Amino acid sequence: MLLTIDSRKRIPLGKVLLGKDVTLFDAKVEGGRIILEPMRAVPEREAWLYKNPKALDSVMRGLKDSSEGRVKTYLSKEK
Repeated sequence: MLLTIDSRKRIPLGKVLLGKDVTLFDAKVEGGRIILEPMRAVPEREAWLYKNPKALDSVMRGLKDSSEGRVKTYLSKEK
């Protein structure tokens, strides 16, 4: 698909992104090619999780277990 740059050096990506829920990109130029990688923003208070593979794996396993019904309910002994 050929896209034309307008007078303000913008490239319309509407046709390329049709039906996609993307609003943020990481843009880089490598060897004369412009590469746009879709991204999502993460709040700073949650960023640590994505930097800690062990913690992220634990959370992902917990979410999978929960979605598959493998959960237990614990009653607190405190009143």
